[in-house]
Order: sequence, then C-alpha cells, then structure tokens
Amino acid sequence: MVQEIKCLEEEFPDFYKKKYNVFICGEKGKFGVATFVKKDLDAEKLEIDDPILNQEARIIFVKIKELDLSIINVYTPNGNPIDNIDKFKFKINWVDSLINLSKKFIENNSNCLIGGDFNVIDNKLDAKNFDEWKNDALGHFSVRTKFRELLSKGYLNTIRLFKKPGQYSFWDYQQASWERNNGILIDHILISPKLTKKIISFKIEEKFRGLNKPSDHVPIWIRLK
Repeated sequence: MVQEIKCLEEEFPDFYKKKYNVFICGEKGKFGVATFVKKDLDAEKLEIDDPILNQEARIIFVKIKELDLSIINVYTPNGNPIDNIDKFKFKINWVDSLINLSKKFIENNSNCLIGGDFNVIDNKLDAKNFDEWKNDALGHFSVRTKFRELLSKGYLNTIRLFKKPGQYSFWDYQQASWERNNGILIDHILISPKLTKKIISFKIEEKFRGLNKPSDHVPIWIRLK
C-alpha cells in the first residue's frame, strides 16, 4: 500500500504490473492511494458508499477473495493549519466516516487490515518532542481521541507489539530532523481480531530515510501467515 501518489490512475507507472495487480484511487497532482496485490491472488476493488470518504482521493478498499481479507488503504487528511476550521473539521469528519466503515467488518467478524498514513501522533512515545505537537492537527487531543475510538471498535495497532523507543515513520525535511531523529510516528497498520494470531513479523524501515532524495515517510510492513 502506498499513499500520496499525486496522479490519476492512467498516469501511474506501469513497471509494477508484471508482478502485481495495482488498484488505484487517484487525483491529479495531489492525494491518491494505491494497493498492490500479487497476480496469483484473486482480488477486486470495491466501492465505498460514503460521500465524505469519497470527497478526495484518500482511501481505497480491496478485497482478496480467497483469503477473505479486506484491505483498507488510507491517507487521512492532515487537518492543518488547525485554525482553519474547515480543514480541521473535515479531518474529524473523515475519521468519523472511517470509523463507521471499519466497525462493519468487526460486526461481521471479518478479516480486515487498515493501513497507511493516519496523520495522528497517538501518544507521547510517538514523537521525540510530543509537546511541540499538542496544538497541531496531528497531535491535537480530539484527533488522538478519534483514532482511539477507531481502535476501540476491535482493531489491534500492530506497531505496538514491535515498536522500540525512538522509532518513528516520518521526519520533516526541515531543521535536520532526520539527523537529530526528531521524528514522529503517524503510519500504522491495524488488524481485526482474527488476524492477530497470524502475525509473524513487523518492521519500520528507517534506513530508507537516509537515502539520497528520500521520502519524508519510511515504509512499514507486517507479515501474516
């Protein structure tokens, strides 16, 4: 799963398509998400019936039939600047809609994985300097409360099983954030109850942030049996 692809489906690079079926929700020049599924798996993109979630290209729902696995790839609105009431309210409403969507899988006892950029700093261990983010749309109390409401529906945040102190998924390009490890954790992989027994391993790939011309995010992944 990747986020912020910033292109339409027809503009997305095709070099992945030899090994993967690529499911895309794209928008010209901004937002956008893409989910890759190996070609030997029977998967399909399903529609999400929610006008708030569909307002921007920030979410895609893919079902892998033979695994009975629903995958929700998300790029949650940033919500900043926080004094822009419309932007911040849209973020809160968007997460509310995600909660309503996600709880259906729990109610149906289905296998569901929700992953991506949640744009939330859940607790003080998820930032080197958490106090700097309390009045930001990523660390604001109401945003963290909404994220925990999502978890309370029955999802496990897999990163909590493996994360070590000082591990993050995002470092700003400014103020030598990477060199000082002044990072934040805003990318997560959530799984429904039946999947918890299938966890084999998990990793945050910090090394990618040290490459030449890197993304400000690094990949995170989970392996399930």
